[in-house]
Amino acid sequence: MSGQMIWGTVMLGICLLLHVGFVIAGIKLLKWLNGRLWASGPLFSTIVLLCAAIIVIVLSHSAQVWLWAISFIAFGAFNDPGTAVYFALVTYTTLGYGDIVLAENIRLYAALASVTGLLGFALSTAFLVAVFGKLLPNHLAD
Repeated sequence: MSGQMIWGTVMLGICLLLHVGFVIAGIKLLKWLNGRLWASGPLFSTIVLLCAAIIVIVLSHSAQVWLWAISFIAFGAFNDPGTAVYFALVTYTTLGYGDIVLAENIRLYAALASVTGLLGFALSTAFLVAVFGKLLPNHLAD
């Protein structure tokens, strides 16, 4: 059981570092885009910037789901990549349909995928609120 906690915590840390990296890259991308799009008009630039922010977040979450799926295969929980990705996505998003139940020797590890998703979605929400809060008042005022 302690091995599952250790490896799950390592994966959680890797995923959250990855997510923070995506957010930082997203901020840099938004600054770069903003400098080039402002002349296009506030409505167009706001739409592009908000879409770019959402795409960054979606890519980050997708990468994390793939990492969890690969780790499930590596730990022998699944042989089929499709099932591993499905389970990782359902667990990461905390939907937890219950149609796939893992062996006891990997359950705790898998539960940390849902903790990763919860923390990742919280960071994503904070990022998007900050982006929307910065863009909308500035762009709607013009």
